[in-house]
Amino acid sequence: MSNNHERFEQPSRRQFLQMTMGGAAAVAAGASAAYAHHHGKPMPQSLPYLDQRIYLNNMEIVGHIPGVRGFGAGMVMPTSGGQRVLFSGGDVFDVTDPRNPKNINPGGGASGQLAYHAPSKRWLMMTASQVPYFTQDFMPGGKYSAPQTLKMFKDWDGLRGIRVFDVTDPTKITKIAEFSTGKTGSGVHGDSFFWDGGKYAYLDVAPDDTYTGMVANLTPYSNGLMIVDVTDPTAIKEVSRWHVPGQRAGVPGETAELKKWRILQGRGVEAIPNKTLTMEEATEAFKKLKFEAFDRMPYTMSHLPLYVPKRVEDGGRYGYGTWSAFGFFVHDLSDIKNPKAVGRFDPAPQYGMDGIPFHTAWLGLLDRGYVVTISESLNPDCNETWLPCWIIDVRDPRNPVPVAQLPRPLPPPDAPFDDFCFSRGRFSPHLPPHLSAPGKIASNFLPLTYFNAGIRCYDLSNPLAPKEVAYFVCPHGGELSPECRTYEGYTDPATGEKCRKESGTFNRPADLVSIEWDRKLIYAGTTTGVYILSTPALGKPTLGAMPVTEWSLPQLNAGAPV
Repeated sequence: MSNNHERFEQPSRRQFLQMTMGGAAAVAAGASAAYAHHHGKPMPQSLPYLDQRIYLNNMEIVGHIPGVRGFGAGMVMPTSGGQRVLFSGGDVFDVTDPRNPKNINPGGGASGQLAYHAPSKRWLMMTASQVPYFTQDFMPGGKYSAPQTLKMFKDWDGLRGIRVFDVTDPTKITKIAEFSTGKTGSGVHGDSFFWDGGKYAYLDVAPDDTYTGMVANLTPYSNGLMIVDVTDPTAIKEVSRWHVPGQRAGVPGETAELKKWRILQGRGVEAIPNKTLTMEEATEAFKKLKFEAFDRMPYTMSHLPLYVPKRVEDGGRYGYGTWSAFGFFVHDLSDIKNPKAVGRFDPAPQYGMDGIPFHTAWLGLLDRGYVVTISESLNPDCNETWLPCWIIDVRDPRNPVPVAQLPRPLPPPDAPFDDFCFSRGRFSPHLPPHLSAPGKIASNFLPLTYFNAGIRCYDLSNPLAPKEVAYFVCPHGGELSPECRTYEGYTDPATGEKCRKESGTFNRPADLVSIEWDRKLIYAGTTTGVYILSTPALGKPTLGAMPVTEWSLPQLNAGAPV
């Protein structure tokens, strides 16, 4: 996905508090009249450089792997003797001694979700494949200003679906299967599926070209849920699907449901024709909706997977999903062939007009009856509505109730800016650790990636009053040319395209986080490498080989060799 987004008028402190604590959001002017999309809009307070300092509070750097940026969730696996292995980007590292990581498979890695598949007695890695976001190269309007991207989307001939690799020997990784979710759909978004090695995997996908109810400008299709049977990983089979009514505007009757969406009321939705909508027709109709800018139109799709903490085949019943501007859903999976939504928390339209208000969920304190939902803002320089992370009481699955929000990160006292809005790049939460990990989850502790605010660690001992207890702000990697240090550089025809592309190098400083609960180590994926961290808030780390005696989910990796 593109990392460059744009458009904002800096609010007063009172306006900001209103946005974050419950003030009404005004309906904005028509998007088609606005100049905005996917590149920064520095403000007078913004730093004219990228801050290269490291800021630590109650955390320590144990190790560092420079030159490595991204890595797959669920990345840690044991092998013989308690060895720990990190799949990071295209490489594989032995991190048994986290102070001295060793690259054991340069360029031979895969990034996805790792689990032990008991029937075949193999460690398997599932990875996603989707149609690229061609729209990111045609800004400011994305698909709305570049209709040729729709044809590019249709003509793409890559795999739309998932791949499965045998990683039992991490030095010799072998692809064993591919599964197509549909020849005309979107494929599976990079980190948007959940599989724990059991019978079922839960995919975030638009299976065909009828899923046209996507309002945001980066992609033409609206992803929903597909459940697949992975009993035989070489012969994966679709089991069922679910979507919010209106997402499949390409089939009869769904456009009428789309026009009922709360987030579209008062924005000219009545002008959308009462007919099935092709990709091209939906794009033309949504282009006329009254949003402030093309990059401030809502994501109307599932984003990241449905998390199922207890396998259905083992008596589990509920799944927990984040559906962008549609809100947070609790799904009943007791009939796996007919999944249902039984509970919903949806604070739209205030928290649904732009960005991704419900990006993913953290289920680490589900045993206490709570879920944390994580948002994601798409635009740098705070050019969007502030989107909170909610703590939701789900003890009654049919009535999820918000009880608190995670506190908004503040800059270190010695930072050269007084708000992360001015630190360049995106200031927003992104991802919690993957739910699958070695060790028992500490339900009172949550590390969370926060882009330019680094890794923020929260104490959830009292879910009604969460508090920040540690942070790590990584060096701000990337490139920032002199002509791109102010907003004028982005609007100058001679330098604007360069500045837009350049901002993609520094918009997401801290992007991913993973954790070994048993060894009490935190891994931060950043633009300046992977940092291995510890904090007293989690406990004293173990800095050597350690067999896994317990996993974060029931039945996860059952039968795996220790």
